[in-house]
Amino acid sequence: MSTRALIAIVLLLFSLAWTLRRPFVGVCVNVMLFHLNLRALGAGLENIRFQFYATIVLLISYFINYEQLHAQPAETRPPMRWLYAFTAMTFITSMWAVASPAHAFDSAFEFSKIVMFVWLMTQIIKTERELRILIYVIIVGCWYTSFMAQWGVEWDLIDDVEVGVATGGTGTHLMMFLPLMILLAIYGEWKERLFVILVIPFVLNFLPNTEEGMRSTFLTLVVTVVLLFLLAPGSMRFKALLPMTVGGLLFIFVLTPPGYFEYMTTILDPSTESSAASRDIINRASFEIIKDYPMGIGYDNYPDVSLKYLPEEVLSNVGVRDAHNSFLKVATEFGVVGFLIWITTALVTWIHFRKIRRTLQNGVPPTALQLYALSFEIALIGVAPGMWTHNYNQLDSLYWLVALSGIMYNLHLQSTTAEAPAPAPVSQPLRAKAGAGKQIPAAPPRLQPPPKLSPKAS
Repeated sequence: MSTRALIAIVLLLFSLAWTLRRPFVGVCVNVMLFHLNLRALGAGLENIRFQFYATIVLLISYFINYEQLHAQPAETRPPMRWLYAFTAMTFITSMWAVASPAHAFDSAFEFSKIVMFVWLMTQIIKTERELRILIYVIIVGCWYTSFMAQWGVEWDLIDDVEVGVATGGTGTHLMMFLPLMILLAIYGEWKERLFVILVIPFVLNFLPNTEEGMRSTFLTLVVTVVLLFLLAPGSMRFKALLPMTVGGLLFIFVLTPPGYFEYMTTILDPSTESSAASRDIINRASFEIIKDYPMGIGYDNYPDVSLKYLPEEVLSNVGVRDAHNSFLKVATEFGVVGFLIWITTALVTWIHFRKIRRTLQNGVPPTALQLYALSFEIALIGVAPGMWTHNYNQLDSLYWLVALSGIMYNLHLQSTTAEAPAPAPVSQPLRAKAGAGKQIPAAPPRLQPPPKLSPKAS
């Protein structure tokens, strides 16, 4: 075993032991493991499911610290309730899976682990300080992933096939948190600004220099920038103009390799690119599957079921094809009802971010919660183009946003209640007048008669 792998295991065991005493540490450890991908270290670690074991330890810690965690209960918001309903649909549709019910149940069980973790997030994160620390951990993870994608490969720290986050979709994941980095670079404290300004170039460098930096990821970047200008107040747009211009020039003239933008222009004419042309055929097949199986074909049964719907030329190279479209994959595998629940989960999550974001006022410095809400609202909308061309419906960070929307909305309500002015004191008690629908001041107390003087005193 290499020294690097040994150090990683020792740190992991220490973090898991700390998790048993403080559950919030386990939340951060799980997020970091999503980015670190420790299986890339080799040394027999390839088959260890680090996130799964970290989630089990976190669940044990939750029960150990149950009373302490529920001393300040957090209300479960509608986004999580809809996610529970969607999780139930993944198991229900597995009962009539067309190709393999057993494989469908296994896939549903794997997805339920993601839901378990985000549920634990809602039960454990109770303060704005904890939320801020989690944001830092996510950004550090984004830096690590971006750094290893180029320099880790060049320095033989990681093999190029192990680049990226645990579930794939790395470019989309990074784009989800890029708006947050941009806003923190403008409105954060000076340490935060310095921190994210150092991270952003690595994230931008990831896109044009890795296979994950595909056309859909570039489109997500463009949509994200446009949404930032559309949704932010006027003063925020003005302040964002300079750093975004600098970042754009850095991306265009320094980070992108020759021929990158020529390849990106094929977005305007998808038929000129072979993979995009095949997606159109696959999408048509997906609509046929939905027509034949409106109740769904079962979790991850699409590759097998689609065989009889796709022409030979599409199957000749790889044998089977997946949906390459998150929306159609959900609709085919979980049916029309499952798709509607999934979309409603995203919609309700967006509404909760929007409720916080709408408290932004032009010319008033934003709070941390308002910055987070604006950035995550942009992220949730911005990933839609990439999800139309790739299967990202199992990306962990999509469901982190569901949990974060409820956590942030609870914190927002707490801060609003704390800042509300106390009711004005009432000078005199009020009593209701008999037979009247209004209240009138109570009568003043009756005066006592003066004491009678004795004859001697008079």
